[in-house]
Amino acid sequence: MTNKNNSSQTKSSCCAANETCAPKVNRRQLLKGIGAGMATMTGAFTMPAMAGPFSKEPTGPTTDGPIPIDKKLSADWVESLYARGKATTYKGWQQLQYIGMPISGIGTGTVYIGGDGKLWVWDIFNEQHEGVVPQVYEHPTLRNEHGDNKIKERNGANYISPPAQTSPWHFEQGFAVAIEQGKNKVRRTLDHNGFSDISFKGQAPIADINYYDASTKINVELEAMTPYIPLDTDRSSYPATIMRYVFTNKSTNAMRLSVEGWSENPVLQNKAEQQNAHLLTSKYVDQGGVGFISTAVGNDSTAQQAINTLPDFGSFSMMCLDSKSSVAIDSELAKLTANLELKPGETKEVTFIVSWFFPNQTALYKKEHKNIKRWYASKYDDAKAVALDVANSITELTSLTKLWRDTWYDSTLPHWLLERAIIPTNALQTNTAYRFDNNRFWAWEGVGCCAGTCTHVWHYAQAVGRLFPNLERDLRERTDYGIGFKDNGAILFRGEYNNKDATDGQAGVILRTYREHQMSPDSEFLKRVWPNAKKALQYLILVDAQGGMPDGIPEGEQHNTLDAEWYGKIPVLSSLYIAALRAGEEMAKVMDDKEFAKLCSGIYQQGQKNILKLFNPKHGFFTQEIDPNHADAIGIGEGCYIDQVMGQWWANQLNLGRLYDGKTIRSALSSLWDYNFCPDMGPFRDSIETPSAKGRTYALAGEAGLVMCTWPKGGRQGDWEKYWQYGYFQECMTGFEYQVAGHMVWESDHDPEFLTKGLAITRAIHDRYHGSKRNPFNEIECSDHYARAMASYGVYLAAAGFESDSPKGHLGFKPRMTDKGNFKSAFTSAEGWGAFEQKGQSITLKLHYGKLTLNTLSLRSGTRGLVANNIPPTVSSSHGKASISREGKDITLSFNQPLVLSANETLTIEL
Repeated sequence: MTNKNNSSQTKSSCCAANETCAPKVNRRQLLKGIGAGMATMTGAFTMPAMAGPFSKEPTGPTTDGPIPIDKKLSADWVESLYARGKATTYKGWQQLQYIGMPISGIGTGTVYIGGDGKLWVWDIFNEQHEGVVPQVYEHPTLRNEHGDNKIKERNGANYISPPAQTSPWHFEQGFAVAIEQGKNKVRRTLDHNGFSDISFKGQAPIADINYYDASTKINVELEAMTPYIPLDTDRSSYPATIMRYVFTNKSTNAMRLSVEGWSENPVLQNKAEQQNAHLLTSKYVDQGGVGFISTAVGNDSTAQQAINTLPDFGSFSMMCLDSKSSVAIDSELAKLTANLELKPGETKEVTFIVSWFFPNQTALYKKEHKNIKRWYASKYDDAKAVALDVANSITELTSLTKLWRDTWYDSTLPHWLLERAIIPTNALQTNTAYRFDNNRFWAWEGVGCCAGTCTHVWHYAQAVGRLFPNLERDLRERTDYGIGFKDNGAILFRGEYNNKDATDGQAGVILRTYREHQMSPDSEFLKRVWPNAKKALQYLILVDAQGGMPDGIPEGEQHNTLDAEWYGKIPVLSSLYIAALRAGEEMAKVMDDKEFAKLCSGIYQQGQKNILKLFNPKHGFFTQEIDPNHADAIGIGEGCYIDQVMGQWWANQLNLGRLYDGKTIRSALSSLWDYNFCPDMGPFRDSIETPSAKGRTYALAGEAGLVMCTWPKGGRQGDWEKYWQYGYFQECMTGFEYQVAGHMVWESDHDPEFLTKGLAITRAIHDRYHGSKRNPFNEIECSDHYARAMASYGVYLAAAGFESDSPKGHLGFKPRMTDKGNFKSAFTSAEGWGAFEQKGQSITLKLHYGKLTLNTLSLRSGTRGLVANNIPPTVSSSHGKASISREGKDITLSFNQPLVLSANETLTIEL
């Protein structure tokens, strides 16, 4: 049987040379090569237009298939990709009902704040389940392995049928305001049941919800957050949420308010009697406020000993930071009340801290993990201690969290891009990620799915290494080069949860090692891991040498992230390998291991040439050279595969330079746009005749996406549909899409069309996750809050042209998106973060947090603001003189003395 999901050309299964920079091209001119016809993006409160459905009228022999060459993107929509815009605001229950923004600390469980300000999900009780809200969706056509149509979470149920604001693990908890105006008294719960006029703006890590009641003319603003401070992992790991309500009387009459916060005792989840225990709630008073703590007590010592180890045993607290507030406790419910009086036009606020303490994580199935507790158990005894700690530092915690939020969004980059780049990072604030009480970082691929901080998934995730680099360093030291490290240098790609290495994951660990070195203050981390990092690279070299001498192209069995063994010469795995060789060479130089540096360089130079043999000039993309001894094994064959030049994507982020011929790489990226970017996934999915071959549904009809693999030129070998992994090829998975999108943005230096294409792919994801359809804060692949989606941060790095090598004291900013030559963005380094701004000939580097040591600063010239010909060989800054060197359109400032900035200090340079 032949599938029809290809262009009309074929019948198949689906559809560092010297370089010069391309001249600037008018953005509207680019559309001639990209297409025209897509609807214009509408306002913040309406459903955005997608890239399709597109016109069905034929426009040529290569555009008749379900993935047309002509994408028909309208000029107005393309312009909207670049527009600064405003923060996304949702309004109306249709758009608010699906919102679930994680608002818990790193590794503390999952707590959502809903679009109406209601806290929901409450997945803090250490239950093992796949997905935030596990469910089964009855699909109209697909069948599972049992032959029925009940499709579970792993197959995209939460994408197809997103859960609205409910929680199967809920307990009664909420907030309300009672309003008294003269003889009139009303009580409004602070959610959609109490207010009909609600708007939600979620600029992670802070949610801002606004309520208005026309009858009483009261306005309520909720600022909700958990402390979130990049580089400060511990103070970003509170099992707590801060709810700050601001009340404004917009009437002409005075009003009295009673602000309430209440909760059931959730400990033991309604099983206290079954466990021979009883629930206990008590009041506490602190100079900063009043609170209550709920727990459970065994009826005797034996019962207490039994419940102490249960996953849902612990404590729960709510605190009001108003010393005059009161507590009312009955057998089932505890309530805090703060009283306010508001004159007409007056504003007052009330802040609550909600905290929890359920340390007995039992969701991980390895027996050696059963007695390991959550990290916060190493610091606190109960939820009250958590609340008091937050209360005592609340001014600093909230101000730093807001400072990061403001630094991130105070940028010249579009709001929509900033939102989508940072949103997937919230996987750290869900049960995708764990911190153990021995300070080890551990993670699933997505909530409850696929154990062991999988190397071949997590190496796509660029956010953690930049925002919380100590977590990634811990993964290298304790897991990849520790628990999961074999004597021969192989790295088990799931740590203690499997007994196999993956070629892409192995190379990814080496590349991440170099990144973690660059995000360290000195070389001490690299010194510690170098012996095993070197051995891990030597293992890949031995894989390469199986057919004789290493030539830069691995062969033989190569397990990879599509959960199968591929054989032969595979472009993506070869590109990652030669990128790892380059990173290994640079690390060897740091370690003064000249012999190994020379070995890496020699093999890399062979791979640099040999990988080009996998490029098919007739196709315009790289293809797999299939091993004849495994001709029937699944692979991509002559398919156009999404990750085919991924090694260069990695090299860009590590400032490793061009790995191999740039024109060839850009041809491959162009082919991905032509053959894999689908403006409407409906016709594409309908064209796949075999239901099992459709894969999982992560993009629906009317939604655009970048398909994993197509065969536009034919040439697929073997009956691959017999493999369950074949379905992957038809899917849209955001982490892979971000990888290509970010790579295109990097390559826009040489071809301006790539900037529009990279943004369009990223925007397609952003639009798929619009709040009117599903939770915009949950990117799904295999399970919820999938780690691979953190590749989104790589798009941001590419747009900023960010470079960092903290041991060398180096930063670089070579932006590819500017506002009339001006640029501003946030940055992170090993020990500090802040904002970079380029305005004309003026450069400003302001440190907001930590410290920054700087020896060199690289900048991009050739924009409207920075004219290279006018730059002198030396320059004076606010912190000393610097010499200037030029390379093409880039300049590097080398300071005469190492420059050290502390928090709130600013470096200014006039060129």
